[in-house]
Parts: sequence; C-alpha cells; structure tokens
Amino acid sequence: MRKRLVIAGVAAWALVLVGLAVYSYHRDPATVPGQTTVAQARATMDRVTGELSAVSSSVKISEYAESPCEITNARSGRSVKRELTFTTTPGDEATLLRSIAAELPKAYHASTTQGDATVTLYADAGDFVAVRGRKGADPGSVVVSLLSGCREA
Repeated sequence: MRKRLVIAGVAAWALVLVGLAVYSYHRDPATVPGQTTVAQARATMDRVTGELSAVSSSVKISEYAESPCEITNARSGRSVKRELTFTTTPGDEATLLRSIAAELPKAYHASTTQGDATVTLYADAGDFVAVRGRKGADPGSVVVSLLSGCREA
C-alpha cells in the first residue's frame, strides 16, 4: 500500500512538472536570442528602421546581411545585421548621434559616450536587437547598426 502511494505521488509530481513546462513554453517570454527566430528579429529591425528614418531624410538603408552562427554546440542558427548610413555636415557626426539617441523611444534606454572625437551610440530595441552607432569612415557619415544575435533560422 505504501509503495503504491509513493508511486502515485511521484507520478502526480511528474505530471505537474510536465504541465508547468508546457505552460511556460507557450506563455513565458524568451530569455535569450536563441529562443527567438530570425523573422522576429527582422520585424523588430523593420520597426527600428522606420523610427530611425524619421530622424533624418539623408539615410541609406542596407539590405539584411545574414551569417551562420552557433546557438549551442549542437544547434546552429543565423545572425542578422542591417546598417543605416546617415550623412551630415563633416564635423557634426557627434551631434547627429546624440540627436538620434534623443529621438529613439525611451524604452530603448539609448545613450551615447561623452567624447566628441569617438562618440558612440548604444541602445536596446527590445526582442534582443542591439542598436549601435558610430562615426563612419567618410567625413560627415554616421553608421547605425542593428544586430540580432544568434537565433533560430
């Protein structure tokens, strides 16, 4: 009798754990980029591209660049990158980067470094999409990169 109660208790506990795992899988948000897809990253990048395009009309938007990566040693994935190149008066690159940071939604927690010579922009667009900005190679250019991290293809 006691043995049956132990077996029934273990079986009930196992069912509770399986039920919670299934519930969590379908309801809880992702905690790492590998739990999301490239399509989700692209949707977020499209939204951010629209927000950044509203900051300045002199912007060139690149196509998506995908590259293979490893989510884990056993799972491969893809990472996505998109660059937006803004043009401004040479010498005003730092001002433009600060303006871009100020125009992004508050939820992105956008910030820039303080030095004018090497000012950079950092922001989190949500859904594990990073926004990074820097002075471009050409005078008067600013490059803002959208980076997805490694995700399921």
